[in-house]
Amino acid sequence: MLCAPNTWATLWKCTDGDGRVTYTNDRSSTKGMRCEALRDLPYLDSTPAPSAPAAASPSSFPRVSPGEQRQRDDLRRRILEEEKAAEHQRLQETQRALQTASPERAAELKAQAERQRRNLEAIERELQRLR
Repeated sequence: MLCAPNTWATLWKCTDGDGRVTYTNDRSSTKGMRCEALRDLPYLDSTPAPSAPAAASPSSFPRVSPGEQRQRDDLRRRILEEEKAAEHQRLQETQRALQTASPERAAELKAQAERQRRNLEAIERELQRLR
């Protein structure tokens, strides 16, 4: 029987010049950021686990009324909308800064803008799941 060797990755906590924190295992995407190693973690296999049969909830499991669930969904939607507006604002600020940035700073700002665009896309996907 053959076994794959263990593979390890270092998790980094990186802070940019504006104080925004990014967690990553890829230091090549953090140029110009202050980074500290958090710990070494084993890489996990990204192959999806086999589907488990749906388990029935025990009768003692707490139930949420439809009205309460609607309130929770509305709160989540409001929080996501606020996060989306704030991230959009940050992206606009980054794009404005990019127009007058030095070549050294421009590369960092472009990477930052790309992260902000990805964040907006992720927030939008979450919002779509709620609708």
